[in-house]
Amino acid sequence: MKLIIHADDLGLSQGITDQILECCRGALNSTSIVPNGTAFDYALHRIRELPARPRLGVHLNLIEGASCAPARDIPLLVDGNGFFRHSFQSLLLTYYGAPRRRAALAGQVRTELAAQLGRVKAGLPENAPLYVDSHVHVHMIPFVFDQLLSLQDAFPIEYVRIPEEPFFLPPAGPAWLRGLGPNLLKHLLLNALSARAARRLRGAAIRRPDYFIGVLFTGNMTLAAVRKALEVIQQRPRPAEPLVEILFHPGGAASREAALWDRYPAYRRAYFSPNRQKEKSVLMSPEFAALLKPYSVQQIEKTP
Repeated sequence: MKLIIHADDLGLSQGITDQILECCRGALNSTSIVPNGTAFDYALHRIRELPARPRLGVHLNLIEGASCAPARDIPLLVDGNGFFRHSFQSLLLTYYGAPRRRAALAGQVRTELAAQLGRVKAGLPENAPLYVDSHVHVHMIPFVFDQLLSLQDAFPIEYVRIPEEPFFLPPAGPAWLRGLGPNLLKHLLLNALSARAARRLRGAAIRRPDYFIGVLFTGNMTLAAVRKALEVIQQRPRPAEPLVEILFHPGGAASREAALWDRYPAYRRAYFSPNRQKEKSVLMSPEFAALLKPYSVQQIEKTP
């Protein structure tokens, strides 16, 4: 079993970026950068300075912050100030609830995805492959996923996250009960969408994880949760060496950055959650390193 230990949200802010990159001294071997993040350039600079670099992917974002494409080109996605107006749910409902606007909305999503992929590609070495995931898994919305695949001839997309997660419960205790209800709904929805996305990837020269861990306990990824998930995967029919992506959110924002989310108070609460520090502690712990020892962990790139 080969493991990718991943953190989303690099470049969302300087504080979040610093917290994530500290985890490269621990078990973290992969991260993805937010193309429209306020600390995008800062994150690219910081990651180039690391003595050993994690795999760097693209964290597509259609729900938070200012767009990369000109606002005039994507009016169905942004408000009058050029900031994204939709959540995962509202983007899904807008597309399927307004048949006459579907083509226009899909075209504008394609425009924004191309602008975001282009910005990250420009910051990477020439011919570097793109590893793609997204903010709150928005790329799993079927029409968004289709627009992403339509760009594979224009961009070197090598990997796309498919968050197909086995169901598991760690040993009973109050910690894993918190938030399980909403996360269970996300788990069921994303697994259903993953089945469709996996079919769309058949025949495409794009890799995907065989299994994913990080939806059921998103925001509360503990050592016990990861251990149980790996045990469940070990018992399932699988390829000889399945690729498993394990998602953490160790990047907590700095106190001085609170105003960045005045437009998005729900996201501000998430970025200032104490659970982010707890997840960082898991990634940095010797107990987590010991848990990973029996597995093949993707090696990070040594800086020349």
